[in-house]
Amino acid sequence: MASLASRHPTAVPNVWPAFQPHSLHAADRVWPETNCYVDLWIELLNHHGFLPEAMLGFTLRQDFEGDQFTFFKPGMADIERLYGLRLEELAIHESLERHAEIQTRAGRVVLVEVDAIHLPDTAGTTYGREHSKTTIGIFAIDPVARSLDYLHNAGRFRLDGADYEGVFAASLLPPYAEFVKRTGEPMASDALPATALGLLSHHLAAAPRANPVHGFRAALREEAPTLVRQPLSVFHRYAFHTTRQLGANFELLGSHLAWLDATGAADLGEAAALAGALAQDAKAFQFHLARGFGKKSADGLETRLDGAAARYDALFASLRRVVA
Repeated sequence: MASLASRHPTAVPNVWPAFQPHSLHAADRVWPETNCYVDLWIELLNHHGFLPEAMLGFTLRQDFEGDQFTFFKPGMADIERLYGLRLEELAIHESLERHAEIQTRAGRVVLVEVDAIHLPDTAGTTYGREHSKTTIGIFAIDPVARSLDYLHNAGRFRLDGADYEGVFAASLLPPYAEFVKRTGEPMASDALPATALGLLSHHLAAAPRANPVHGFRAALREEAPTLVRQPLSVFHRYAFHTTRQLGANFELLGSHLAWLDATGAADLGEAAALAGALAQDAKAFQFHLARGFGKKSADGLETRLDGAAARYDALFASLRRVVA
């Protein structure tokens, strides 16, 4: 670990100068980054000139899974219908490097799980320091120059040298990889709102029957006294899979509803505001949770979720009044 870090003592992400992140990744958002997979799809669609706001109705399905909030991901059926893109599994029967070269040469983006310890854009967190699984989108690969052009989180970056070798290092089992393939034309922009509203109705019908914030509160009631006595590193992992997934999910839902409202597809301004407020509630609770870790005390934590739980109920009541 130290040897890798020592090769990059002052590492700075090699950002593509012309790349402009989508407004869903604006710095002034409550949750500027969500999870690696959703962030990647937002910027992949942005790269193609598509509107990622249209795909976000799937966020209504998020649940509490007993130990985490759903690691929310876009539905591939929605993406193919809206944008004419299909995701296929990439079978690794040669080297990942060779497959990535073939697919990117065909104009496809390769999505692959890699170790963030080799990603320069994570400088200051995991780069050269800590192993962490994450998904990147490979745009282009140059095996001769040993360089890679990739999407990760909210940006587009380059890596080379030791990082290239690390990403493509041989492993006992091949990594899970996919590629994005164009299968048709994207939906015309004037048809997107009505189609997205139909998808929203579909996802609303499949939303959790029980308020997931109540499920989170019940789990926290049992584990918080022990949880907050753990090291701060545990807080960061726990918060990523709970408060961040909850808050980021509903901030994206708020953006989706605000976009539908602005297009005139439906009167969703109230629901958009409630979703945005729920995202704020999750961020506020994350601060309380951090203080609990600092004080090694869970006193009062559970009741601080009451507002978020009530907001969730109000949001879904508002949606059901408007969306058939």
